[in-house]
Amino acid sequence: MAHRTWWGNVDFTLNETRSWYLGGLTLQVQRAAQEWQISYHRPVVQQENDHTWHEIPAAEQVLLNSSATTTIQRHIFNKTSNQVTLKPQLADLSVVIQPITALFVSPNQQTTLFVSTPVWLNITTDKHSLLLDTPIIRPSDTWFGANTIQGEVCYATKVLARLDLDQLPIRPFRAVTPIHIINRQSKSIPIERINIPVPLLSLYAAEDGRLWTPTLEVEQFHHSRAPKVTISKHFHPRATNVTLLNSARRQDDENFSHLFENLFS
Repeated sequence: MAHRTWWGNVDFTLNETRSWYLGGLTLQVQRAAQEWQISYHRPVVQQENDHTWHEIPAAEQVLLNSSATTTIQRHIFNKTSNQVTLKPQLADLSVVIQPITALFVSPNQQTTLFVSTPVWLNITTDKHSLLLDTPIIRPSDTWFGANTIQGEVCYATKVLARLDLDQLPIRPFRAVTPIHIINRQSKSIPIERINIPVPLLSLYAAEDGRLWTPTLEVEQFHHSRAPKVTISKHFHPRATNVTLLNSARRQDDENFSHLFENLFS
């Protein structure tokens, strides 16, 4: 990557401790001879628009394990390596995005919406052992479905649903999903909420630092209640020279089409 990012390989000497501030999440990683100790702390309320980050200099580090609100994990090995990898991953549940302004796709029209969802933090060793999988900024929970029985627990986030990518700033803790919608019906499609199946999507980074997923192709036919939804094998033209950061958490399965019976609400 030609620019500075918060993810990547991090080298450690024996007994070294390194710390980061990531959008309100304070992270500390310590290497010992036979264990990695990971500590992290998040405030009770995190600001979803906080996209600042930096590595905390050694002289300014504070031991997080002295705080009662800190989560501490110890990962034991026969011998620790000298490197771990920090990288983003998409959420472990679907994310329901809600356009801030009422949105309608007119009859026999098509459009591409650029929406973003929050990412998780993964820490792995050089042997690809997963040490940590936690949201950087944890979104709120919501229910998405036809009723209180049929549906699923998801995360919720509000978005602007941009038509012009240039109006969507590059945010280090959110990934962009293009949603290409074709409305073949004779009436408008109201879009109040969209259920984005992020566990089925892989995560990529472009040279400018923007995080991307593949495009969701959504086609609403005239005589069909549920839209036809596919994950495109091609990236949006604006996602140039992307690099795979993390594979999808889940592969396509027999329940794939069922996930989209209530794509819109």
